[in-house]
Amino acid sequence: MSCSKAAIINISTGVASITENSSGGIYPYRASKAALNMITSNLSLDLKSDGILCTAIHPGWVKTDLGGPNALISTEESVKGMMPVLEKLRGDAESGKFYHGVKGHVIFRG
Repeated sequence: MSCSKAAIINISTGVASITENSSGGIYPYRASKAALNMITSNLSLDLKSDGILCTAIHPGWVKTDLGGPNALISTEESVKGMMPVLEKLRGDAESGKFYHGVKGHVIFRG
């Protein structure tokens, strides 16, 4: 099981965190990403016996149409940050987790 084999990598967001919600608002976006995190966690359990890694990654606050001009990083910086995180996903110990793609730490363990 690794990211270099069969893997499902979902793009989530830090604002989907229930414990780290300090601003409220944007209900549909937060709820859909929280649901995505639950799906990722469930898939990691259901597909473990098939050796398929399932994880979610937060790309950072990116300067896109959604992130807007005040976002912190470019799309290039986001991808550069996520690649080392994805490369270290080597086994089922990493499956089911939610990673910060730029900082590399685990935001949530499924």
